[in-house]
Order: sequence, then C-alpha cells, then structure tokens
Amino acid sequence: MTSPRLRRHAHTALSALAPGAAARWATSIFSSTRTYGLHPDNTLPLGATPFTVHGNKDVTDGFLWNENGHGSALLVHGWAANSSSMHSLVPPLRNQGLRVAAFDAPAHGARTGNQATMTQYTQAIGAVLDTLGDVKVVVAHSLGSIAAITAIAEHTGRTPECAVLIAPPASLSNVLERWDGAGLHLTPPLLEGIYGELHRRNGVPVSHWDLTTRAAALDIPTLVLHDPHDPLVPYTDARTVTAGLNNAHLTDTHGGHTGILIHPTTTTHLTHHTTQHLTTPHLATPTTPHLATPSGPHPHHEGTP
Repeated sequence: MTSPRLRRHAHTALSALAPGAAARWATSIFSSTRTYGLHPDNTLPLGATPFTVHGNKDVTDGFLWNENGHGSALLVHGWAANSSSMHSLVPPLRNQGLRVAAFDAPAHGARTGNQATMTQYTQAIGAVLDTLGDVKVVVAHSLGSIAAITAIAEHTGRTPECAVLIAPPASLSNVLERWDGAGLHLTPPLLEGIYGELHRRNGVPVSHWDLTTRAAALDIPTLVLHDPHDPLVPYTDARTVTAGLNNAHLTDTHGGHTGILIHPTTTTHLTHHTTQHLTTPHLATPTTPHLATPSGPHPHHEGTP
C-alpha cells in the first residue's frame, strides 16, 4: 500500500504535469466506498430473509426481517459502511409490527467495486422504495441521509409517513470542504477540479446534494438525531438540516458518528418518533407480490464501520 507521504508527493507532481488526471485521482479517493477496508462475506444476516430489488443494476437484492409485517421500515447506511451498521435498529422497528428492510449500497458491503456516486446511491434507494411499495418510515445515517431524502423527493409512489436522520451532513459540499485530502495537498485548483469531476460523474453539480434543498417539497415528520460531540459531522450541520426542513426536530444523543447507531438513547428516540407518527397498521396482507427470492448467497456484514 502506498504511504500517505509518497502518495502526496506523487500527486503533487501529477498536479503540476496533468491537473485533470490529478483531479480524477483525488476524486476517486474522496469517492472510495472502502475507506475502512470492509468487504464482508456474502452470507445472509441472522434472522433475515432475502428479497430481490427490481430495476437497478447496482443493487439487486436486500434483506427483510419480519417479512409479514404491516408496512415497511427502510434502513439506509452511511458512506463507506454497509447494512450491518444498521442492524441494531432492526429490533425496535420490528417490535412495532413493521417489516424491516436493509441493503448494501452500490460498491458497498459485499457488492463489487470500490467507487460509487451519490446518483447511484439515490437511484438504488428509489428502486428499493419501488420494490417494497409500502415504506412507512426511512431511517438513514450520515451521507445516506442526503441520498435517502433525495430518493424520497424524487419517488412517484407512496411517501413515507415519517423519517429519522442520524448524524446527517447538511450537504455534500460541506463534506468535501471538511475533507482532509487523505494525505493529498488540497490546493484551490485541485478542489475546483474535484468539484468538476464529481459533477461529471454524478450528472449534477456538487451543490445539488444539499439536504434541505432536496427536501423542499417534502413535509413529513422528521427526527434528526445527532451527538453534539460528533467528530466527523459537526452539530451545526444538524441544526442547519433541522431548520431547513418543513417538519423536523432535533434531539441530542450520544455515541459519536458511528456509535450513535447502537446507543440506547438512539433506539429510545427512534421508537418514540415512529410510534407517534405512524398510522395504525392495517391487518391486510402487506404489499409484497413483486418481491422475489434471489438465488445464490447473500451478503452479511460483520462489525460496524
């Protein structure tokens, strides 16, 4: 593996000789889905059953718990993580009678590749919403919050009754501006090149990925959970998100950026919010006719990023 110092010197030289190539290299580092080196085995999580995701080449399957539940809860993990990071939130949602769904994002978890775009992630979430057909609540972590809200806003089917955003950044621009460069020397021309390359890869400018802008047409009760001492996403982002949404409130919790997902206060606040805002489940058969069981092994992920 290239040392950060050697990579920085090599990239500095490349920036002088071929700034476009240097921007592409830096963008690929920024867009890496394997920051933590995670590539788990392709096995089924405990207690889950598989389902096929229709209409998306990057995400073809996911997992269900309580598959006969009435209405679905969709769990959306953060960048460079995988669906196992959300497993601690399955029991409280399942206990409310909900069918709980999770999946690995493009190039995350057991999926192939180590690069993805926000556009790919958003389209995958949209495909899962279409496949499930009855999502009542979306629970998203970190950068997955922007992708989830964008997918909900663009979705033409049923709108969830509520949402929970855990440690959400306000925008992709904020994330990029805080990025340490992973050992690279982030000069203004290089940053400009990264913005341009991200625009090319996503098909939209970086400014598009602004959570409150994407949610402008939505009015669903949204709980924002954030640790004031989060070392990765500052608390000011949570305040910006809460102020910019049409129907949101901010609640403090603990655990940092990733430990927040397993902290008991997070589960307590999530349960209270969903209990308060979900309608009484209908006793009819849930919307599952187009769910299919894929063949072959299915991913299970060990540990939390």
